[in-house]
Amino acid sequence: MALATVAVATVGLVACGSDESAPESADTASSAPVTTTSTVAATQTSTTEATTSASAESSASATSSESEPAAAGTSAETSEGASAQASSSEAPGEFMAESVADAYEIFSPLAPRSLFEKFSSCDSAGLKGSYNCSGHKVGQFQFFDSESKAAQSTQVLEELSSSRLLYNDGDRLVGWSTLGTTAVLTVVDNTEGLVMQQMISTDQEDPKAKITELELLP
Repeated sequence: MALATVAVATVGLVACGSDESAPESADTASSAPVTTTSTVAATQTSTTEATTSASAESSASATSSESEPAAAGTSAETSEGASAQASSSEAPGEFMAESVADAYEIFSPLAPRSLFEKFSSCDSAGLKGSYNCSGHKVGQFQFFDSESKAAQSTQVLEELSSSRLLYNDGDRLVGWSTLGTTAVLTVVDNTEGLVMQQMISTDQEDPKAKITELELLP
């Protein structure tokens, strides 16, 4: 009887011991999946961040690559525009009328192109080889394609006391003659037999200053 009691007590202890360890194992089992889930979530988060970072770097690189050719293109266009503007500023101006262009072909040895560009018209003066050219800013000029007129004008400039020569190399003469308050500015080209003249008032303009302004001196 005593032995049976001991055996029952022993079985009871074993059973109690088994019951106490079971919940502990259950707790351990339930906590394990939580740890695994947290690890997976952290891994996914790291992967997402890495993917996002890689995408951002790729986009930045692509944007930089696209902007470099664009910047180069803009620079090239700017250079071309500057070159075009420089060429435009160096190119001669246009004549206002075809008659002016015709006169320039004949009388270009007498005056610079810049003067002819200021003429609005050049009309025949009635005599063969003579033209009247005028412009709002420069006034009226007379041109003669005549060797006799060139010889006569040369004589006036060289011999009359009322004349003043600013330039004379034997073929080209530049000066003026005065009569009262009127001065006749004269340019002669004896090689081509050409003459250009303009009448001005000495009360309003200085003949020498006018000749310099028109760039008639070599």
